[in-house]
Formats: sequence, structure tokens, C-alpha cells
Amino acid sequence: MTGPDPITHIKSHLSRGNLELMRNGALGSAGFSAAIIILLAQLHGTPSYSSVALWAAIIAMCVWLFGFQYVSAYVLHGERVFSRISIFAVASIAVVGYGALFVAVVATVWQLSACAAAVLIVLGVVLAIATFVHSRTVERQCNESDA
Repeated sequence: MTGPDPITHIKSHLSRGNLELMRNGALGSAGFSAAIIILLAQLHGTPSYSSVALWAAIIAMCVWLFGFQYVSAYVLHGERVFSRISIFAVASIAVVGYGALFVAVVATVWQLSACAAAVLIVLGVVLAIATFVHSRTVERQCNESDA
């Protein structure tokens, strides 16, 4: 027996606590992006400086600040609007935000050690795949318990 479509399934689990966690994660990620920008400002003109990292961190910070504001509106207006949240928008913010932040970190590390950056890329991809597989497994278990 199949469960509801994935979007309906995810929306059925939204709560104020989940949205506040998303909002706080977005703000924390924006802060981390800002820290990279500050670090790069101090490194400007040195061999460790990376303009790729700078631009990726700027993009990540802006995307995460938008994500913070996007989710904050739903937290402010409460449960009656939770079903109207765009999972596509939330997923897009997460993919672009995490992607840009990952590029910023990898580019910064690359300036210090290409080998360390390569390891970071491999482990980052493995982590993303493992997280995706785990999420799908938990979703299937949830659907089985609903049946």
C-alpha cells in the first residue's frame, strides 16, 4: 500500500517547532556564511584568499536570510497557514543555500590544501547521499505505520 504523495506527507508533519527549527537553522547558516566573508576579508591579498569562496558565501548568506524570513512569516501567522507553505520553495532554499555554503567552505579549504578539499568533497557527497537514503527510509517506515 502506498502512502500519500511526498509533499502531502511532509506537510502533514509540519509544526510550529519544525518551522522554528528551520528558521533558526537558516539564521545559523547565514551567520556561518557571514563568518566566512569576514575571514576572507582578513585574508584578502594573501595566498589563502579565494574569490570563489567569497561569492559563494555571499550567495549562501543572502539565500539563508531569505529562508529565515520566508519561514518566519509562517511561524508568525500560525498553524492555519502551515498547509500553504511551498515545500518547493523550502527545498530550493535549502539546496541553493547548502550548495553555496559547501562551495564556500571547499574553496576556502582548497586554498589551504587541495587534498583536504578533495576529502571534504567526497565526504560531503557521501553525507548527502546517506542523509537522503536515511530520510527516505524513515518516510517509508512512517507510511507503513500509517497503513
